[in-house]
Amino acid sequence: MTVVRFALLPALLLVSCAVGPRYSPPRIATEAAWKNAGFSAAPPEGSWWEVFRDPELTRLIREAERDSAGLRASLERLNQARADLGLARVDAFPALTGDVYGRRQRDSGNANFSSGTYEDYRGALNLTWEIDLWGRVRRQVGAAAAEEQAAAYDYEGARLSLRGEIARTYLSLRFADADIALLERTAALRADARRLTEVRYKLGGSSRIDFERAVTEHEAVLAELAAARADRGRFENALAALTGRRASGFRVAARRDQPVIPAVPAGVPSDLLRRRPDLAAAERRLAAASERIGLVVANYLPRITLGATGGARALRASDLFDAGSRLWTLGPEMQLPTLQGGSLGANRKRAEALYREALANHRDILLVAVRDTEDALTDGRHLAEASAARTRGAASAARAAALARKRYLGGVSDYFEVADAERTALTQERAALATNRARALAATRLIQALGGGWTQ
Repeated sequence: MTVVRFALLPALLLVSCAVGPRYSPPRIATEAAWKNAGFSAAPPEGSWWEVFRDPELTRLIREAERDSAGLRASLERLNQARADLGLARVDAFPALTGDVYGRRQRDSGNANFSSGTYEDYRGALNLTWEIDLWGRVRRQVGAAAAEEQAAAYDYEGARLSLRGEIARTYLSLRFADADIALLERTAALRADARRLTEVRYKLGGSSRIDFERAVTEHEAVLAELAAARADRGRFENALAALTGRRASGFRVAARRDQPVIPAVPAGVPSDLLRRRPDLAAAERRLAAASERIGLVVANYLPRITLGATGGARALRASDLFDAGSRLWTLGPEMQLPTLQGGSLGANRKRAEALYREALANHRDILLVAVRDTEDALTDGRHLAEASAARTRGAASAARAAALARKRYLGGVSDYFEVADAERTALTQERAALATNRARALAATRLIQALGGGWTQ
């Protein structure tokens, strides 16, 4: 019988097959070009934030990748998935266990033919190996491997989100610096105007109304300056949290120059399938769901395990190594699923529903990715037009304010005209800054929507 068993083993391995569906990635049709793309060269790859040409931004991103608690949590989830894969692979190999015991015991005289006190000693090694006849173990490993790959893509997605959030927060801080610089210059000019109107009022060359209006305009810009500084403080505190630092000891030096606003090529829509880590993760989870259908189907079928035991057993410890104390077993074991109240069928329906859910999630993520890209392209295109208009408007308002000051100093008009013109000029300049900030943030959103330089 031993010869027959081992002769059948190669045959069992040859006919073994994986039951259940054969997975293939979903086929997705994409458009040939983006609706709002200006040009379709390849998007930036690698360290995409370098398109802003700012070493401080690079430093902050590197610090965040090293110290961010959120990114570290994502890495630990990846480590968990890798451990799960290792556990899933265990069933693919033979398992060797050992048992050793020595005991003294007395059996009940009313329950056994023999009674009395005796000793029992045993030591043995047990070897078991499941023949993966229906691909149960392969499906188990395949599902765990797909989940591990999905967790790796999730980690890349977390890095992408962190980089994008730092870039947007840092650029917002830089534009807050530019806004503060503008308000400080305006406050200095209005302080001079306040002193001038006060002197003119005291000398009788101007009315009390002109003086009070100059005071009002000066105090108004001081209030706006305080609000702008508060905004900058919030951006700085946000950067501290993103980089894993405490806000109380974190500082970013102020700068007066505006950030560079890059032109970002969008590539073509099909690039999303290999550039978005969230899409890649969704596809891997779809593969895992498919593998689990096969795993459930395999659980319908008999499970065959080869087992072998070798050791010794004796009533005295000194006899354990005698030839007569040896014991061994060798042979297959088959487990058959029996009536389980419909649980096998319910498990299959559940696995198939989970697969359909994963398929729907994959499609939804793709649609969101396309929408995010089109939104960012639309914003970039129209904000560029708005920025040009704002720049022209700010220049015109500045010229009008200069003319109003000349007219006032020449006695042609009162201070109301000056205040109104300067207020308009400040509003236009701040609006131009806000539009440029929106353009810069739209550029980061576009890069992130395109996968942020990541490729599968």
